[in-house]
Amino acid sequence: MKRIIIFLLMSLLVLSACEPLQSPPEQAPTDIKVFNPTQTFTPEPIPTNTSLPPTETVEPIPTATLFPTNPPIPVAESEIIVGERVEIPGASFMMGCNGEINGDLDCLDSELPYHDVTLASYFIDRYEVTNSQYKACVDAGVCEAPHSTHSKNREEYYDNPDYALYPVIYVTYEDAQTYCEWAGMRLPTEAEWELAARSTLAKLYPWGNEDPDCTLANSLNNLNATTCVGDTTMVGSYPLGSSDYGVMDMAGNVWEWVADYYAADYYEVSPTENPLGPESGSERVVRGGGWSGSWLHLRTPSRAYDLPFYSGADLGFRCAMDALDNAAD
Repeated sequence: MKRIIIFLLMSLLVLSACEPLQSPPEQAPTDIKVFNPTQTFTPEPIPTNTSLPPTETVEPIPTATLFPTNPPIPVAESEIIVGERVEIPGASFMMGCNGEINGDLDCLDSELPYHDVTLASYFIDRYEVTNSQYKACVDAGVCEAPHSTHSKNREEYYDNPDYALYPVIYVTYEDAQTYCEWAGMRLPTEAEWELAARSTLAKLYPWGNEDPDCTLANSLNNLNATTCVGDTTMVGSYPLGSSDYGVMDMAGNVWEWVADYYAADYYEVSPTENPLGPESGSERVVRGGGWSGSWLHLRTPSRAYDLPFYSGADLGFRCAMDALDNAAD
């Protein structure tokens, strides 16, 4: 019995030695990344949403060209003698518009043709009739008071002593005619007015052919579209704008009534000697431009007209007389 047991045990030992060993199960390969220390890892920059605007080239702002400012009112070079007269010797001159000296302005049909005129000697007021002169006629009971006693910017003008030497305004053609007759004179004819303004040299303006400015006449300044003063000035305030005969304010300050009826085509039929204007009409001629008028109206050939009953803040007059009448005085 013992032999059988020993035989079985030894058989088991032999069988166990011949059986292969079991290997452990294979594991799934692990994805392992090996860092290479020889390579420098440089992180790429992360873009941001805020971006700098491109640099703009700033264009310089153009500097506006300043319009010329108006100079102060000139000072008269001599004492103003109201009622002073200037003799205009008899002469021939060219009347009307000469396109060759008219600058950039066109001659108006009413200023044509450019024609020869001969006048006898006469006298004309050196200055426009002033408030003090006209008031003397009113106080004498002959003249009617101006239709308004103020000016454009002055509440008290006609009766104010401060403006005694300023031109009377708001007077009609008949008012002007009545005053001149009371003073022993008359209104100048259109031809007389033009000769006194431009002389025998037939200048474009009383002072010459140079463009106006606010040192030569009280008017609108075409360079800045503003008035030099915006109202009347004392007579004789622009000595540089005097005519060759020394007659003052023949351009600017106030328009001036003259004796003639107005007709646009009168120059086509005008006599060459001492023309008196048309025999009839509905308007009267005014000359010289005013403080509110442009350079176009400052030209000595410029013609305008108003109804005889009109009066305004830029309308006055001066008187004239025949030389023989003055000699008789």
